[in-house]
Amino acid sequence: MAQLTIYLPDDLEQAVRRAARREHKTVSAYLAELARKKDGRKRKSKWSEALGKLEGSWVGRFPQIEDPPPEEP
Repeated sequence: MAQLTIYLPDDLEQAVRRAARREHKTVSAYLAELARKKDGRKRKSKWSEALGKLEGSWVGRFPQIEDPPPEEP
């Protein structure tokens, strides 16, 4: 993983730190996410497209499963 040094005006540095804190991320993770969003290259997903299509597809409620009675020793 590469390491960069950047110089920011004091007010911008404080704004970045506050934004990272609001998202419960380190400054590095926050800035890396911003850079990824700006990166125009296509990335291959670790997940198949079919799996992505399943997201949110469940309709209805999950069935209630009753606990079995305790076993006798």
